[in-house]
Amino acid sequence: MHAIETDRLTKRFDDFTAVDELTLTVAEGEIFGLVGPDGAGKTTTMRLLTSIMDPSGGEARVAGYHIVHEAERIKENIGYMSQRFGLYPDLTVMENIDFYADIYTEPRRGRTEKIERS
Repeated sequence: MHAIETDRLTKRFDDFTAVDELTLTVAEGEIFGLVGPDGAGKTTTMRLLTSIMDPSGGEARVAGYHIVHEAERIKENIGYMSQRFGLYPDLTVMENIDFYADIYTEPRRGRTEKIERS
């Protein structure tokens, strides 16, 4: 099984195309990075792959789950915290993690164990 598979994954914002027909495969256990200048579509790609945002076109699967039709299954199996913009500088790292866990309705019971495994 592939960890990530995309086929012509696309995201448009009105007339601007942020991700343009991205096709890639990342094997399970492979280390992979998205590298590029500001505005290259890295964050948008991550938001698509984490099912935070729906694509304008194309298909993608993460851990075997479809990013649109099985979004909740993806969210159960991965974690994503952006480096900037989504973090609150007046909160500690743990407070930011708890804040996002609350937003995604992650039960408090067992949360510490999940965080420690990550």
